[in-house]
Amino acid sequence: MIAFSIGPINIYRYGICYLIGFLVWYIFLNRIAKKNIFWSSFPRLQTFLEKNTDDLILCIFFWVLIWWRLGQVFIYDFQYYLQHPMEIIQVWKWGMSFVWGMIGVALSLTLFARKKRFSFKEIVLLFDLVLAIMPFGIMLGRIGNFLNQELYGIVVSNRLPRLWYPLFSILNDLQIFHVYPQVDTQLRVNTNFLSIFFEGFVLLIVTLSIIRHRVKTKKPQPGKIVAVFLIGYSFIRFCLEYLRADSQLEFHGLFSVSQRFFIWFFLLGIVALIRQKRNAK
Repeated sequence: MIAFSIGPINIYRYGICYLIGFLVWYIFLNRIAKKNIFWSSFPRLQTFLEKNTDDLILCIFFWVLIWWRLGQVFIYDFQYYLQHPMEIIQVWKWGMSFVWGMIGVALSLTLFARKKRFSFKEIVLLFDLVLAIMPFGIMLGRIGNFLNQELYGIVVSNRLPRLWYPLFSILNDLQIFHVYPQVDTQLRVNTNFLSIFFEGFVLLIVTLSIIRHRVKTKKPQPGKIVAVFLIGYSFIRFCLEYLRADSQLEFHGLFSVSQRFFIWFFLLGIVALIRQKRNAK
């Protein structure tokens, strides 16, 4: 949805959210570089963060946008884009896939780090730093979804049991239930709000608390944020998929297409956490 126009140029709400997200990412990485928490253990990574943050952000920016879009094309709307190939580059239409965006982040960071000849632990630490602020980007993305009246939840009366009235009233006051005027007049679960709170705010508090501990103790703890993010985000998204109306269209058996990815991400997070715990001893 268009936020405003400058002459013939349309500025989209998603675009504003992405811009803010990457700016915050850039500021965060620069602030981390000034904390000098990697000098004792990973001086090369510390030097890189002080001098090459711009290159890292640009690399992530382009690869994330490309893979986000390709995910939407190949996973969710392949037949449509097969018939309308020119619309693939129209990123302002039909959305993107966060799952493939994550894969894009992983590939771009790995290729970028290997080009710089970083060790495995240095690559893992880069992943930690990128994922530490990722929940903030998720919050912005879900705000954009809400403003665009998309990714709305299931109808309350049809799919959820009748709640005790005081509880229903409280949840309604907290905007857990919401009417999406551009969709219909029915009361629906506000999955955007739930995503903003659990995928964004809660995970952000957790990841930043780990960063704060690192700054305080000067201990890098490679892989901890990767593990926590994969486990936390996958679990939350897996549960919320059952409340999203759009996800109901892609269920095959018990799980949706996205949930199958989140199961693998969750298991990968468990493996990463076990590995991190062992290396910390």
